Amino acid sequence: MKTYKAIKSGIFILSFLLFQPIATSKDIHNQNMNKTLINSIDNFKNICFTRFVMNIPKNSQTVYGRLSVGAELTRIENGAEKIDEIIRDDIRDNTENAKLFHSNNEADKIAGVVLPILHPDVKQLVTVSGFETYIVHSYFKLAQDAYISPGGSVTASSIHQNFKDDIEVFKHLRARKDDEIPTEPGICIDGAFSTLETPYESIEFGVRLTDFPDVHFSFQSIKSGNKGMKLELRKELEEGKQNARATGLGTWVKKLKVLRLDKRTVNDWHGEEMLLHIPSGNGKPSYHKFIFRSLSIGDDPLHPYVEMTLDTGVVDNQSASREPSLSDEEALALWDRLLNSIRVRPNAVAAGSRDSVQTEN
Repeated sequence: MKTYKAIKSGIFILSFLLFQPIATSKDIHNQNMNKTLINSIDNFKNICFTRFVMNIPKNSQTVYGRLSVGAELTRIENGAEKIDEIIRDDIRDNTENAKLFHSNNEADKIAGVVLPILHPDVKQLVTVSGFETYIVHSYFKLAQDAYISPGGSVTASSIHQNFKDDIEVFKHLRARKDDEIPTEPGICIDGAFSTLETPYESIEFGVRLTDFPDVHFSFQSIKSGNKGMKLELRKELEEGKQNARATGLGTWVKKLKVLRLDKRTVNDWHGEEMLLHIPSGNGKPSYHKFIFRSLSIGDDPLHPYVEMTLDTGVVDNQSASREPSLSDEEALALWDRLLNSIRVRPNAVAAGSRDSVQTEN
């Protein structure tokens, strides 16, 4: 099976000076409305991700990043009819690389040509990526959507096995509506459900709140995905403070608000959380930066590596771009509401397979 790439994580504290605006009567009115939206259970809906379920605001959208279920996949919503166009673009790119990296390898003879596949909803292509290195592309039509597995650079000897692995991924994939919570073992991904047992299960997705457009919640999980990592949020914070002081921002450090910094358990994931209100200054407003991190336990699918973040003041995916729409109290309430709702999906793991590992604080 194709492997998922290394975790990218960490806390980055921006070096700004403090300026806090005074709350107006309009701000207070908006905050009262915010509390009503956050506290009302009727304003939330269930979503399924990997082997878990959580509640998110009804008036919100999920935005997916990288997905891995035996192969790395990218969903193109309503893209089933665009597969041929995508393939043409990949073939054009292959033509350029084939000129640069020409060899006499047998794989060059099939590069840039759509290969004959028995399954009508699968197309496969190999392209040249370097000297005697190739990329295996698989294109899946699933209902009205397209799923692309771009693969990585492989040698000629690995091409056949990569194609075979991708076909196996597709055989275990079915379309899934956004509000469907499957009742069988497997993995929820963007618009689909996979029943493939694989050493690698990973997902990245974000929640974009229409009622609070500057608030972004992000989730990442990777089965068996944190070899060599430690939980060191407190250390990361202290190092960030030291770096800020070293550049003359000692006053800013004193005004940084640590709302929480401690161990926390979410859905039997024993980890750490660090919840910060980053000071404003240098022409930038303040914002919230919340993070929860938990390490995986062996190859237990119910205890993957998990990292969750919440940012306020976001515009076009850039933090500190506007005044936060949530107060500290409201941001904490939303954060807790999201994390406390996470639970294992019924029948997420097949009977007789590895049970969830119980851990201690």
